[in-house]
Amino acid sequence: MILKPCGEIIMSIDAKIFMYIHKLILKKENLKKPLYFITRASSRFFVVFYAGCVLYLLFNLDKRLIKFLLIPALVFVTVSALRKIINRKRPFEALEIEPIVYHDTGGSFPSRHASSAMIIALSVYWIHPLAGILCIGVAVLTAASRVLAGVHYPLDVLGGIFLSFVFFKLFLI
Repeated sequence: MILKPCGEIIMSIDAKIFMYIHKLILKKENLKKPLYFITRASSRFFVVFYAGCVLYLLFNLDKRLIKFLLIPALVFVTVSALRKIINRKRPFEALEIEPIVYHDTGGSFPSRHASSAMIIALSVYWIHPLAGILCIGVAVLTAASRVLAGVHYPLDVLGGIFLSFVFFKLFLI
């Protein structure tokens, strides 16, 4: 019973932080196009980069390929299941605001974009640390853009990133 009020307080703080950020973004008209671009381009970046890494590992008959394929897939499935169970409304639904990018409703926590980007980045780091550091930077940018674009709360992306680090620590290190 104690956890429910604590959870509500945390969610309330999360919504307040989100609204503060959202109001700042609304004042910066020149940020909307770059945010839209980042939210769209970062997904494509990770798809292409991940596919390239898979091909690299495949052609080199690298034994790490199986884990490189399975761990991101496991994170994706886990996050998708959690989103269905938790079914947190997205900020634009709950707070009745206009997001910068179009998005379907429901399933806000944890962020699948943030978790997927981060587990791919961490998997790349496992294969090639220098390229992984670049990808981790892009993953953080991806996560931030999801909040700034109005489709996730800060805790949504932090939750997704946290899950990625847990899976990385458990299965790749």
